[in-house]
Amino acid sequence: MPTKLTKPIFLCGYTSSGKTTIGKELARQLDVPFYDTDELITSQTGQTPQQIFASQGNEAFRNIEHEITKQVSSYPPCVISTGGGLLTYSRNGDLLSKAGTIILNRPFEDCYKSLMRNPDRPLIKNNTKEELLDRYNKRAVSYEAYAAFTVKNDRTPQATARHIIELLF
Repeated sequence: MPTKLTKPIFLCGYTSSGKTTIGKELARQLDVPFYDTDELITSQTGQTPQQIFASQGNEAFRNIEHEITKQVSSYPPCVISTGGGLLTYSRNGDLLSKAGTIILNRPFEDCYKSLMRNPDRPLIKNNTKEELLDRYNKRAVSYEAYAAFTVKNDRTPQATARHIIELLF
């Protein structure tokens, strides 16, 4: 590693943009811990995000997600993968942009291909491709508003992680 990481790196992007895959590899290359906000939600509530959505609704989930965002915004240097909708709420984007670096983007078609590998996901079952593209485009505005860097995830996880490190240092 060229220099010591001084703050968290938050990987934000659309569902299936590679946040977790790239995040784990980036954390490995930087020799720092990796966290996933969806996993933190599950471990702290005993329910997956999907279960919370189903039993308590969107607003309750977003409030829980915000509490997790407040927690991770004070973490020491690490890599954190966030939920796809986290940055669509300015209260989260404001916290994360002050706390660390936000990076990641992946072309819609690549995200869609990944999503289609698991057709049982609620996002696929309940939305057409056009609806997913519309959601992608709307969320992209939020991602870009807060991102210190935008990295196109169109390489191997190892190469994408190396590219992020080059941008940071």
